[in-house]
Amino acid sequence: MTRARRTLGAVVLAVLLTAGAAAPALATSPASSPAAPAPAAVLDACEQQADAQGYAPRGRCELVLLRAEGICLGAAPVLDYAVEAIGTSAGTLTLTWRNPQGEDLVQEGLPLSGRVYWPGTVVQDGVVVDWPGWTLDDSGSWVEHDAYDFTRPEVTVTLEVNPSLQTVVSYPPESAECAGPRVERVASVQTTSGVLAAPELPAAPVEVASAVLAATGVTTGPLLLGGGALLLLGVTLVALAARRRHHLG
Repeated sequence: MTRARRTLGAVVLAVLLTAGAAAPALATSPASSPAAPAPAAVLDACEQQADAQGYAPRGRCELVLLRAEGICLGAAPVLDYAVEAIGTSAGTLTLTWRNPQGEDLVQEGLPLSGRVYWPGTVVQDGVVVDWPGWTLDDSGSWVEHDAYDFTRPEVTVTLEVNPSLQTVVSYPPESAECAGPRVERVASVQTTSGVLAAPELPAAPVEVASAVLAATGVTTGPLLLGGGALLLLGVTLVALAARRRHHLG
């Protein structure tokens, strides 16, 4: 009986020792370890400033205007622009043409620098067929005013990446090729839209020679009479010389 007890005690002791040895391995098992926290997202400066809590340190968030100018590309008016975005990783721009009396015109997904047609410009097969501020009526005549009058002679535009800025740009000069269609009007007449109408074109090119004569007051009648007299005198002298040689011979 004593021997059986000793044997039982040895078995119990072995079981306890085995369980104690296995316990550390279970505690450090990957399956039972807590998951590592995900790295915090790093906000750029502009996103930090947009954070309503305002806990993140603030950096520089700015949109710098490099250029914004109305120019002509052939007969097409375009806006040539470029910006530098600081403090943001955004790479596209939204351009808004501000209409003080109606709906704004918005162009999205533009590059940070480039050129866009002025609103109201229509190009077909590389040829400009309509200009902002002009309308081709049913009779085939160009008349002023259309839905894009607000873009002339200048217009306010907003350029937005994440930060944004606002500036005023002027339509290309009225003397430029892209000012609008050439119509039969007097150039000195000022219209209500602030656009000078194009001068009337002559029906045919002016002859340079006739313009010079008209300016100097020269007449051709006396010149023709003098030329005829000299010609007659020359013929007479030649005839007399020939007759004299005949008699001497």
